Amino acid sequence: MSRPRVVILGGGACGMTAALTLARAGTEVTVLEREPRPGGLCGTQEYRGFRFDLGGHRFITRRPELEVLVRELVGQDLLMRTRSSVILHRGQRYRYPLDLEDVVRRFGLRRGAHAVASYLGERMRQRLGPEPDLSFEDWVAHRFGRVLYDAFFGPYTHKLWGIPPETISADWAAERISLLDLSDVLWRLVGLRRSPDGTPRTYARRYLYPRRGIGQIFEHMGEAIGQAGGRVVTGALVVGLGLEHGRPARLQYRDATGEHELPCDAVISTLALPLLVRMLGATRGRLDREVECAAGRLRFRAIRLLNVLLDRPEVSPHTWMYVSEPRYLAARIQEPRHRSPEAAPPGQTSLMLEIPCDVGDDVWCAPRQALYERCMDDLEHLGLRGLRRDTIDCFDSFVEEGYPIYHLDYRRDRARALDFVSEVPGLVSCGRQGAFRYIFMDTAMAMGQRAAQAVLQSVGEPKPGAAGRPIGARDIADWGAEQGLIEARALTA
Repeated sequence: MSRPRVVILGGGACGMTAALTLARAGTEVTVLEREPRPGGLCGTQEYRGFRFDLGGHRFITRRPELEVLVRELVGQDLLMRTRSSVILHRGQRYRYPLDLEDVVRRFGLRRGAHAVASYLGERMRQRLGPEPDLSFEDWVAHRFGRVLYDAFFGPYTHKLWGIPPETISADWAAERISLLDLSDVLWRLVGLRRSPDGTPRTYARRYLYPRRGIGQIFEHMGEAIGQAGGRVVTGALVVGLGLEHGRPARLQYRDATGEHELPCDAVISTLALPLLVRMLGATRGRLDREVECAAGRLRFRAIRLLNVLLDRPEVSPHTWMYVSEPRYLAARIQEPRHRSPEAAPPGQTSLMLEIPCDVGDDVWCAPRQALYERCMDDLEHLGLRGLRRDTIDCFDSFVEEGYPIYHLDYRRDRARALDFVSEVPGLVSCGRQGAFRYIFMDTAMAMGQRAAQAVLQSVGEPKPGAAGRPIGARDIADWGAEQGLIEARALTA
């Protein structure tokens, strides 16, 4: 029997890990990645001796097999780093994750007392007559009170997603926000109880990070795929999917040399779920109106990254600075040098400003210089001074499908889209965009391994004595639900 032929659409964390798993299992695997480098959202850009990731990446996992894999790929270039993060709000720097003791102290006596009273009043109301958590706003206000919601959670969330928090599913809050123990905070405020440190038990301060950026993992993974007999094609835009007898049979893609067709027995797609639904509908010559509408409601928030090269050794001691106030464009400011000393030349540093927007809006289309000037004004007002004087250069990056937006009925729409894709045997949709789930890198990698196992089940020869329920497409998309995460998330994506 000839080797099964699998094509993987997208060379991000999920797709690349699936490809490596399949290649090492003897499958003929090809990855099609539209960017000029592997890694997808976990890629790293180099410019004038500086390195910038496409986001705030770090490697943290509870899956030992993934850590073994990353250590195998990166070797001695894998650094252990310590995270330092703050929230910039009204001219002050608050601890991240949000700490109620710190908030009360910085708010001052009157506003702090108001925040505690709001918290206590809301908790009492919920005990006497619990109200349903339909939206993000409901979930947070019911657990933290209106004062903290209005100060931090509401403005940041509206800024990040571009829609009012009352139109965002409560799932987002339940997955991302750690609850505070008010009784412990109150005892500590009066000095009768001390915690060993100021961070929640679940907050991971230490993390692994490659010396040359997060993309180094996937550059080495691409080499390992090649050594195992697979290949990674970059600069490849997928334009069509062909079926025979209801199964994937060929992929059409376009690159700098023209259009090409790849025969295949199975496909793992990490393309955006709505795009895959439309592509599959075109292939099958039909798309149910209900499915089309459901897929159309699944939207992503875009990110424009302004990367600023600076001739100074440091801007702040913090890796991440979160900006909740909506009058400032950036939602998060990063200083990459704190993740790796090789992110900038000796004696120099850089900033990466993450600016949430929508494709085609004023921020997305703004001239780079105008965006730079606006952001420099914002940073000056935030207390980060002299950056214009020290700027060497700047460039920008664009992420069209950064964050899946959890609108109120997203579960129903997502299920309809995934069910439509699941009607095609040998086609799996996974990864952050393909599963329409805001997952982190290690979960995406584990999802890729799971997808590879499902494909091997569907196209490989059954092993003697093999048992167990076949892995379904929905099983993969829901794989690794973020329960009991190792990092608390007070505000952010």
